[in-house]
Amino acid sequence: MSGCNRELWRRLGHNEGERFLRTAMSSARKSRPDKTASKLVSLHLPGAGLRQLPAGDAVNMASGWLQQGNLPAVIQVMQALTQQLPACEPAWLRLFDALNQAGDFPALQRATSGCLSHRPRFVPALVSLSVACRFLQRYPQALEAIRKAVKLEPANAEVLNHLGVILKEMGAQDEALAAFNRCLVLRPDLAAAVWNRADLCGALAEAEYQRFQVLTGDTSRSLRQRAMLHYALARSDEQSGRYDAEFEHIRQGAELMRQTLRYDHAAELQQIDSIRDHFDTDSGELAEPGGGPVPVFICGLPRSGTTLVEQILSAHPQVTAGDELNDLPLACSQFLRRRGINKSFPEWAGALMASDWQSLGKAYLASTSALQKTTFFTDKNLQNYKAIGVIRRVLPQARIIVCRREPMDNLWGCLRQYFSDGLAFTYDQQQLAEIWQASNRLINYWKATGVPLLEVSHEALLQNPEEQTRRLLSYLGLPWHDACLSFYENKRAVRTTSATQVRQPLSDQAVGRWRRYEEHLQPMYEALQQTEEV
Repeated sequence: MSGCNRELWRRLGHNEGERFLRTAMSSARKSRPDKTASKLVSLHLPGAGLRQLPAGDAVNMASGWLQQGNLPAVIQVMQALTQQLPACEPAWLRLFDALNQAGDFPALQRATSGCLSHRPRFVPALVSLSVACRFLQRYPQALEAIRKAVKLEPANAEVLNHLGVILKEMGAQDEALAAFNRCLVLRPDLAAAVWNRADLCGALAEAEYQRFQVLTGDTSRSLRQRAMLHYALARSDEQSGRYDAEFEHIRQGAELMRQTLRYDHAAELQQIDSIRDHFDTDSGELAEPGGGPVPVFICGLPRSGTTLVEQILSAHPQVTAGDELNDLPLACSQFLRRRGINKSFPEWAGALMASDWQSLGKAYLASTSALQKTTFFTDKNLQNYKAIGVIRRVLPQARIIVCRREPMDNLWGCLRQYFSDGLAFTYDQQQLAEIWQASNRLINYWKATGVPLLEVSHEALLQNPEEQTRRLLSYLGLPWHDACLSFYENKRAVRTTSATQVRQPLSDQAVGRWRRYEEHLQPMYEALQQTEEV
């Protein structure tokens, strides 16, 4: 696809599902010989026209396109192949992979359902269906699909791990813990399950702690697996009050993660600062809703309180939670590809006319129709703060809430967290400080241009929740609702790293927590001090 989806708002949150899918697919390739590889199919190949070739050759071509990031080619050719040869499981696997990477979860749900109509016991299809439903906020269907997969392969630890993730996000913490524990009986060294369980199980028993400690030094394991174990051990150390040991595990985990990532920090900083050159005016007015549901874009860096704000708002009967939606970047990507615009964000903004922005708004509203059950619905993609200029042109009726938190607490919250690929800057103290500074400049710019946004201080929300909740509801024009103060009783599924915390009442225990680690955080503190941010 064009650079939009990757350059504009990096797709966040489903990298874990993407890696799990690839693990399941790799297992399927090894365990199920392909009996369709030699069968001939007729396919329109990019740049080559209609060709007749063995299905296996087409699948190999799709594998190459996946490596190159040419997702449209994979999707087009594998859709055609599976229509002609629905028994070709490797083609389905490449199609699922491409749709998942593209973030096109409605299409992934359709594809998996089509596959299962022919091959109802194909576990990778059930797993892919659960991933699609999870990101479409269809958790009952996601749970049903993954339970079927577990029934078919009860000894598959990766499937059990994914079951645990879904249960955890749904708030079924005891069931999630049981699923992770079953998983670790089958695969005591499965790092993903060790990490996913870390905020549910408390401090580890000493024997288990030592076993995982040994595994962190096993160079036969992937860097990412070793990193996850370090972050899980850090959680245990925090529970035990061993803060220096906790930080050392975080430091080692971050060092391993940096080795896995291809990240151009200078390019990201340049992108953030250049956004101002392409969105230089704003009416300063909120458009009337026009009778339809209104999106509420919740913006802020990770660990700034965005999930808490969404949880509070979605406790109101007139607000539906959308979580970290990919619909706006996907609508932009598809539009640019149709128009043949091959520019990165924000450069492509200058190529669009007023009618184009309106078309993007209609596409976004069409793709989020399932969320439009109430007066408002939320969208808290963590890259929304970069997209405020786009949002104002595409959806002038949208409400925009910016979450702010004391910078050192905010950045320590990022540094201590194992994130997916889309947050590469969180593994380096200097880079964290520079992203915070760049995002702060951009938010201040949006305010200076008159964007009618609402800023919410995380600390103020903790200190006076009723006052700040009234501010939020007033900004949306909503009446008071007592349940907003009991947000932790909200039963909705939460697909973020805060899934456990927002099930608990408000607490200010994390305010100033970075000072426990102050001697270790000097690079970050000094970088912020240079611009008087602390």
